[in-house]
Amino acid sequence: MLGTCMLIGDGILTPAISVLSAMEGIRAPFPSVSKSSVEAHYAVVLVLFLLQKFGTSRVSFMFSPIMGAWTLCTPLVGIYSIIQHYPSIFRALSPHYIFHFFWRNGKEGWLLLGGTVLCITGSEALFADLGHFNRSSIQIAFLLTIYPSLVLTYVGQTAYLIKNPNDHDDGFYKFIPTAMYWPIFIIATLAAAVASQSLISATFSVIKQSVVLDYFPRVKVVHTSSNKEGEVYSPEVNYILMILCVAVILSFGDGKDIGNAFGVVVSLVMLITTILLTLVMIMIWRTPPWLVAVYFFTFFTMEGVYSSAVLSKIPEGG
Repeated sequence: MLGTCMLIGDGILTPAISVLSAMEGIRAPFPSVSKSSVEAHYAVVLVLFLLQKFGTSRVSFMFSPIMGAWTLCTPLVGIYSIIQHYPSIFRALSPHYIFHFFWRNGKEGWLLLGGTVLCITGSEALFADLGHFNRSSIQIAFLLTIYPSLVLTYVGQTAYLIKNPNDHDDGFYKFIPTAMYWPIFIIATLAAAVASQSLISATFSVIKQSVVLDYFPRVKVVHTSSNKEGEVYSPEVNYILMILCVAVILSFGDGKDIGNAFGVVVSLVMLITTILLTLVMIMIWRTPPWLVAVYFFTFFTMEGVYSSAVLSKIPEGG
């Protein structure tokens, strides 16, 4: 139940932080625009939830071009930034730097680790849409497009920030060349909506399963596809998510504060998933004990460190 609650929380926070982060780009060229006066935040969120009743299949024809543009444009900007600012940045991919970082910073390094959780968000929901896509398509898409794109984008931002450390509060939009600013802004906003769609669909799916198991109050569940059983929609759940999402934006009003809460949810989802998968490996798959131990120790250690770091962010919004 805790894992289900965390996933539902993910479905609330993902649209909020995704849209809020994407729309931050409005304030870069227009600094006079305050955080609380950007009505476009709410407009995007409302449109996103109002489209849910049509089902994923009705709007999914837009997803591939949007995500294709996103995964192509951002790494290209990253490569440009690397060449312009710090070509030797790829040395940072060496694992020995992280050991050196923790050795030098100690407890402070552990606390700073909580600030990096947002770089890996999405991985906790990588297979959340198995009702919409098969496992192979998800694996191929991640390994051949998403992962390389993310690495090049983050490395490009890092190269820019090394030369412009004062821009760390808005590293993404600051590292984009002026000529590409507005096209990237539009693509980022659309990509945020697509990313949000993934978690909203996952929330519908997990609530449907919870209803079947009598772990959740009875709600109306509509199958929006005649071909894919996993594509479902719940009007009540959709509007509750919409209201809570808008409430989160109104309450926090800042991507950083929502990010702290988001980090807690994401890290706990990962941790609980690891524990549950370990039980499945032991009780259902009958996996050899040594392999279970290797899996559990590796992932539980990594996710446990992340979780402990982000839990320290609770006083700041988590």
